Amino acid sequence: MFETESRSIQLDQIDWNDTSCLITYGPLPHKLLLSIQTVGLIAPPLLQGKKNGLFRIVCGSRRLAACKKIGLDLSPCQVLPSFLEHQTCLRLAIYDNVAQRTLNPVEKSLVLAKMAKYLEEPQLVDEFMPVLDLEPSVTLFDRYLGLHDLEEMILDSLATGRLNERIGFVLAKQEKEDRLAYLRLFEELPFSVSVQEELVETVEDISRRENLTPQQVLSSKEVTTLRQAHESPARQRAQKIRKYLRDRCNPRLTARRERFAQETRQLGLPSGVRLVPPPYFEGPKWILECTFERAEELASRLRHMVLLADQPKLQTIMESASGVSSREVGN
Repeated sequence: MFETESRSIQLDQIDWNDTSCLITYGPLPHKLLLSIQTVGLIAPPLLQGKKNGLFRIVCGSRRLAACKKIGLDLSPCQVLPSFLEHQTCLRLAIYDNVAQRTLNPVEKSLVLAKMAKYLEEPQLVDEFMPVLDLEPSVTLFDRYLGLHDLEEMILDSLATGRLNERIGFVLAKQEKEDRLAYLRLFEELPFSVSVQEELVETVEDISRRENLTPQQVLSSKEVTTLRQAHESPARQRAQKIRKYLRDRCNPRLTARRERFAQETRQLGLPSGVRLVPPPYFEGPKWILECTFERAEELASRLRHMVLLADQPKLQTIMESASGVSSREVGN
């Protein structure tokens, strides 16, 4: 253990550019500002003296930033001995924060990136990932480490929860302009996390097929028109963009679906009955959906379907469904 010294520190004595122990990321909590404005600084920050006469923040960066914002000049602080190793100070900062709150994805990335300067990967994974409420996995470690170098816009979205870390992991593999294009789309329209993952895969497929970048696909005339159709609700615009990209990714499958819809309309199915083809129009199993309110309605619709089943037109529709193969869908 080590002793600390209680001192009153002026804010201009703090080296605000020294972020070597900083693991907090995100906006200042409103309640913290309100607390310090109302009752002052209750828990003193922890600092360490530097050779240049200034002080490094070890713990309490948000409290000190709040003091600076509201113009509170004099802050009671605890000061660590200057001879303490930086790794020790960094550990103090990490354990102080995780004891009080759950860190956001950016902060978890900061912890792992900064401790990686001092520890080998196995020890880092075994000790610090459980502390961060993460599975001690090398794969997950690499994913969080990949967040560290993302652009500030993306980090801000991750820190505030507007962007899920799963999407952050995906975007970290993209080129800068591409991931920023994805971010703008995801912040503009309400896609679920799973749909966001699907859209990235779909756009990647289109990019490879058409020799375009994802940014070029997302800024295409068609997507831009759908995004700017503000007369439609945001959720509806999101659905239309998803459908457009899926159709563009699989044009042959889309054409087959449209032809099938036209063929079934011509078949004359009774009201309340729907013919569902196999997934991707592959395989022998079809589904006949029937909705009804009374037993006589069911009987009537089944009699109608028995008559249709004997018509060559239905057999032709089912046989032509094999016209789209899995190879065509993937090309």
